[in-house]
Amino acid sequence: MEHAVCVLKFGGTSVGSGERIQQVARVIAQARQEQDAFPVVVVSAMAGITDQLLRIARYACEGQQEEIIREFKELRQKHLDAAEVLVTDRRALSDLLAELTNTFSSLQLDIKALARVAELNQDVTLRTAAVAAYGERLSVLLVAAAVNEIGIAAEPIRQEIIITSHPKTDTTQPFGVVIGANPIPEETRANAAKLVRPLVERGIVPIAAGFLGRTITGFVTTLGRNGSDYSATVIGAALDCTEVTIFTDVDGVLTADPRQVTNARLLTHLSYAEAARLSWFGAKVLHPRTLIPIASRNIPVRVRNTFRPHLRGTVVGPVAPQRNSGARAITVKRNLALIIMESTDMFGAQENAGQVFELAARADAAPVAICSTSGQHLSFLVEAASADSILALLQHDMGHWTVRCRRNVALCACIGSGFMADPMSPARAVAALAHERIPVIAQGSSDLNITLVIEEKDSERALRSLHRDLIAPVIPLVRHSTQEKRREA
Repeated sequence: MEHAVCVLKFGGTSVGSGERIQQVARVIAQARQEQDAFPVVVVSAMAGITDQLLRIARYACEGQQEEIIREFKELRQKHLDAAEVLVTDRRALSDLLAELTNTFSSLQLDIKALARVAELNQDVTLRTAAVAAYGERLSVLLVAAAVNEIGIAAEPIRQEIIITSHPKTDTTQPFGVVIGANPIPEETRANAAKLVRPLVERGIVPIAAGFLGRTITGFVTTLGRNGSDYSATVIGAALDCTEVTIFTDVDGVLTADPRQVTNARLLTHLSYAEAARLSWFGAKVLHPRTLIPIASRNIPVRVRNTFRPHLRGTVVGPVAPQRNSGARAITVKRNLALIIMESTDMFGAQENAGQVFELAARADAAPVAICSTSGQHLSFLVEAASADSILALLQHDMGHWTVRCRRNVALCACIGSGFMADPMSPARAVAALAHERIPVIAQGSSDLNITLVIEEKDSERALRSLHRDLIAPVIPLVRHSTQEKRREA
């Protein structure tokens, strides 16, 4: 009978130094000893390393040898320093340093191969992915060594677990950019069983690389930027795990960004739908794709803090406990532009939303939110960087329509599963902004969210006022004067 497994995913900040990797090893050891499900570990590259590798890839394509040497030397030293911290046994340290050295040599070969391909003006997509993969390849060696150092048997998985499609070629992308490939579920399931299950059955903790995949034909790929958490849930689904835990540097999912709202609260539970909306509308804790592989299997995701492991964090699952109030969290998405379309022929053909969004897809400008639509009017939000391209296409192709763009706007999203049960929530949201004299440019609502478009300059103030009025009122402190205190005495 196969062991039940759980997936523990550690992000770049969690493995950002030798000292931090030691903490990761302690968390893994605790999970190995206390949990019924056997831990399968997925790790990111050390913080900043993937960016560094992509700079090296760009320099290789541009022939900047001095910059490559400088970046490579810095990258190499960071990993060697971490190794010295992690392993005290001289023989084990010697073995680890030898493995790291071999990996650095392979990286140098892949950098040279990328430079040759670029020099010949050939497609650099796969060669760039091969260079970008080394952050995770180095990380699995360090984490496995740290876990072994504290007496828990662990082994790095040196092959890519996730089998992917071939990434699409995009010649418009600059050098040093990775293009994500899509996982192929059945092939990934078979590969996970081959690479992971034998270690689990022998009682050895597998340490796997996040972010990476390979095609059926053997080319290294990635799942795209910010694809590391996604890779953990892909692997978790392939192994039919009991739970995926994302370890990061925050306590879980909060009701708002704590850097802007001082009384933000920890959410102990969220539904898949609530978490997906939060991610889509700008919350940084979970990437929008992370839930896709596991939601249909009802596998929960838990978000926890590597450095405060006594806290249980936030569980994201099929349903969250019902509340009377609609709003559970407030988030803000900035750097947006509002596209506004109006018909110049009041009695002519109605707008064709399908045609509009087809043009948006051609411009690589997927709408962030649709604000309003009618026969003669349509408005929607796009990322500010995509505004000019979609504007040009719409003005060219939509003959009987005027197309305008309002820039420097932000979207406030109030997320929760109970808005239908609390019909006053939209009114309270608008009233909260009116109280602060913040004008609402456009708005929308559904059973899962209320969205309010405002000027970007007002976004932080809007976030605080919405959180105060819909989630957590700020209770002012009452200070008694000295005379009052004496009178009471």
